[in-house]
Amino acid sequence: MHWPIIMEAMKVFIAGATGVLGRRVVRLLTAEGHQVVGLSRSPANSEWLAQNGARPASGDLFDLEHMALLAAGCEAVLHLATAIPNKTRGSVADWAANDRIRRDGTRVLVQAALRNHARLYVQQSVTFIYGDHGADWVDENTPVPAQPGGILQSAVDMEQIVRRAAQEQGLPAAILRLGMFYCYDSAQTRSILDSARRGAFPVIGNGEAYWSQIQVDDAARAVVSAVDNSAQAAGATYNVCDNEPAPYHEVATFLAQALGARPPKRMPAVLARLLVGSLTVGTLTTSLRVRNRLIDEQLGWRPQYPTYREGYRAEIQKWDG
Repeated sequence: MHWPIIMEAMKVFIAGATGVLGRRVVRLLTAEGHQVVGLSRSPANSEWLAQNGARPASGDLFDLEHMALLAAGCEAVLHLATAIPNKTRGSVADWAANDRIRRDGTRVLVQAALRNHARLYVQQSVTFIYGDHGADWVDENTPVPAQPGGILQSAVDMEQIVRRAAQEQGLPAAILRLGMFYCYDSAQTRSILDSARRGAFPVIGNGEAYWSQIQVDDAARAVVSAVDNSAQAAGATYNVCDNEPAPYHEVATFLAQALGARPPKRMPAVLARLLVGSLTVGTLTTSLRVRNRLIDEQLGWRPQYPTYREGYRAEIQKWDG
């Protein structure tokens, strides 16, 4: 892995600073000498930020005047906030809070960045936004379809809000589309590992859907790379995933082997929908074979964990089960 040389420290405002991704970004930025202001919604989160070299700032993400004040003097504004529901069987309604963060939160943070003349605005997005492409390769030039009625339309809208501000108001924005991320302290990852260890993480359907994944420490390094290279990153969209998209059945089989569990069973999609719902089945069976070449070429970012095998081995060692 090679890293660019930082020319100067920046003051960075982060919404989502105490999330799974945000905490890693905070640590990396403060370690490099950047000044970090982290949005906090609880005393415990404020304490964590202070202990890790950041200045905690309490406020309402949806209050523009307050967000503009908290981000005063910040050269970079990072929107890493999410509210991903942790339900095996969920509904579209469960994603309402996340949808609001994507739409209304983005509108607010975009304007806060503009008011403060930020040099860079970073928007966390997802590779799922491309939709199912089977075994075909996907890159940043692949068209993004509208997805009305689903949980990804808010991501489409979010990116459109950012692009409109860039085109009409000169917002220097970078959009990072993260792959399916994993780490030992993510509730979703812990659920997958626990199920795999018990032999209860099945392969749904034919298992040929490609998963494009990213270990969260690597995702955090991509965010920091955008900050460190703000002039190059502004105006760009990057896929952030590892080097080897892999079929679902290969990942499930690897996890079972790594955990010393029995091989995964096969389950018809129609049965899986009855058991865990259409949203979970749709996530697991959406096929995305995503290239990460552009962020390497432009920002010099490469994953420390080039495939899911290295990444999951590291996370399993940290996972307490």
